[in-house]
Amino acid sequence: MSRVLALDYGTKRIGVALSDETKKIAFAKPYIPFSRRAELVMMVAEDEVSQILLGMPKNLSGEETAAAGAVREFAAWLTEQTGLPITFIDERFTTKEILRENQGNKEAKGMVDSLVAQRILQNYLDNNV
Repeated sequence: MSRVLALDYGTKRIGVALSDETKKIAFAKPYIPFSRRAELVMMVAEDEVSQILLGMPKNLSGEETAAAGAVREFAAWLTEQTGLPITFIDERFTTKEILRENQGNKEAKGMVDSLVAQRILQNYLDNNV
């Protein structure tokens, strides 16, 4: 059985979440520093990933933000490396929601990017699989 990988792209850190084999539950994984992004290619192979979701930054009106260009470049690189297409997911408000929900939680502070990826993935699994 294959899994779904969700990523929250950042120029310093990439948040990572992976589904279980039944594609019902999303699990946050430790973030990957951008400088070690090649580890994602190994993860795709090792965890038998068949689909990749990537958060797309949008503004309140739903238009892509200035950061979207870097996200699209990263997506092109990842598709080239893995052979898998990328599904872009609107990530509006996810970081703010995660920060609000985990206010004061020191353990969650270092996992914010991956918790965002987990939220993106779980919403996707709940509504599309």
